[in-house]
Amino acid sequence: MHPILFERGAFVLSSYSVMLSLAFIAGGLVRHAETRRLRYDARPGFRWVAVGMLVGAVLGSKLGMLLYVDPSTFARMLAEPPLLQTAGKTVIGALFGAYLGVELTKRMIGLRGSTGDVLAIALPLSLAIGRTGCFLAGCCYGVPHEGLLSVHMAGAARHPVQLYEVALDLLLAAGMFSLRTRVAPAGERFKLCLIGYALIRLALDPLRGDPRVFAGPVSAVQIACVLAIAALSAAIVHQRRALPIGVGR
Repeated sequence: MHPILFERGAFVLSSYSVMLSLAFIAGGLVRHAETRRLRYDARPGFRWVAVGMLVGAVLGSKLGMLLYVDPSTFARMLAEPPLLQTAGKTVIGALFGAYLGVELTKRMIGLRGSTGDVLAIALPLSLAIGRTGCFLAGCCYGVPHEGLLSVHMAGAARHPVQLYEVALDLLLAAGMFSLRTRVAPAGERFKLCLIGYALIRLALDPLRGDPRVFAGPVSAVQIACVLAIAALSAAIVHQRRALPIGVGR
C-alpha cells in the first residue's frame, strides 16, 4: 500500500486525500456537464441543491459510522459522538445524508421535481476513485484470503475488496452512461444508480474485514441496503404507474 505519496518536514500528502480530491473534481465535472445537458441549471435556486447535498453528505458520513460500531466500543462512541470524531466516514451514511439534505433544501427553496439524474454517472465514478484511495491507504480492507488476487493488508493476506468495488462502480457508471438518453421519468436513473450501488455493497459486505455491527448473520449495512433497494424500487414502480400510458415507459 502507499498511504503517503509525499512527505517533507511537517508536510504530508496522503494518497487518500489526493484520491478523494480527484473524486470530487471528476464527479463535479460530470455533474456540471449533466446539469447543462438536462438544463437543470435553468431552475431557480438549483445551485443551493449542491450545498444541501454536501452538508447532508458530510453529516451522514459521520452518523453512518454507527453501522460499524463494535459493541465493545459503544460506550466510547456515546462519550465521543460521531460528529466530533476526526476519523471514520462511511459512504452509505453519506448517501443517505446527501439524499435527505437535497430533499430538505428543495423544500426550503420551493424547488419542485427531481434533480438526482445529474448524479447518476458522477456518483459511481466518484466512488470508484474514492475506493482507489481506500486501497492505497489500507482502509476498508477485506477478510483474510489466500489466493491469486490476495494483497497483504492490516497484517494478513486479504481480499482486495476495495478494488472489487472499484471495478463494479465503474461498470455501474458505464451502465448509467448507456441510459443517459433513454426516455424515463425524472429521477429514475438516479434511483437505479442507488439501487445498483446498494446491490454492490450488499454483495461485497461479506468480504469486508473491518468491524461492523451484525444482527445475526447479516450486517447493519446489508439491512440498510435491502431497505434502500425495496424503497427505491417501490418509488420507481409508483412513479411509472402515475404516468399517462405511453409516457416514459
